[in-house]
Amino acid sequence: MSEQIIELDLGCRPEAAVSGAVLVSSEYSTFLTFNAMRPTGDGSKLESAGHAVAEFPLCHITKFGYPNDEARWGIPRYQVTSYGIYEVKNSEWIPEIVRLNRYRFPDTPEDTSTRHFLIAFHDSTFECLADDIKIELTAEPYERVFERISVRLLSE
Repeated sequence: MSEQIIELDLGCRPEAAVSGAVLVSSEYSTFLTFNAMRPTGDGSKLESAGHAVAEFPLCHITKFGYPNDEARWGIPRYQVTSYGIYEVKNSEWIPEIVRLNRYRFPDTPEDTSTRHFLIAFHDSTFECLADDIKIELTAEPYERVFERISVRLLSE
């Protein structure tokens, strides 16, 4: 079965002009912050939603950077994406990680709980394999957002 990229409605999406995505990751926690937009009350337009803080519980692996929006729209796999938050169903990446793990641990079972997330920004693309995604919107200055993330990472 081929991969399917499904847009998730999590109440926001990356800002198209200046996404400002920043990845902060340790062995135990993964956070991605970005400038966010959300639908207005009548849903006809988008308005600033401040900063989004995306947390990925039990994140196994990440990719962040290439492709940007111009390159992404020329790559068949990404042609259905715009600036948004997606889940890749039937991901080819998950069985690849299982296959690689079996070199050392031959009894590694098929992975049925990990999900493949993709967030498309203006200048980059973020992908990860994690158990879930949690989004918090905040109007706090970035300094305060990173302070909270730092405290959390240092307490692990």
